[in-house]
Amino acid sequence: MSSDDKSEPKLIPVVIMGQTYTVRAEEDGRYIEELARFVDTKISTIGDATGTSDSLKVAILAALNIADELFKAQDRERERDSDVAVRLTELSEKLEQALKEPTQTSPV
Repeated sequence: MSSDDKSEPKLIPVVIMGQTYTVRAEEDGRYIEELARFVDTKISTIGDATGTSDSLKVAILAALNIADELFKAQDRERERDSDVAVRLTELSEKLEQALKEPTQTSPV
């Protein structure tokens, strides 16, 4: 099997809210476990903050919180991409201008 081939999906057990779930994933097991810990921590934090014991409600609030974090990260990435595009345009214009100007050679 070459390094370009996708790895076979693995079954990875994770624990979220005290429940064990088996996740089928091609990613490394440690990565999936890290995701599960993140979700579990987010749910616990929101559950503690809201004081609710309704697991569905807490899970939905956690999903909304995670979606909010994702959207904000995507907005920051778009801003960064836009800033990079502006800088590249400015640099390109400066380079074009510099190439148009006659070069000066020092006298020998």
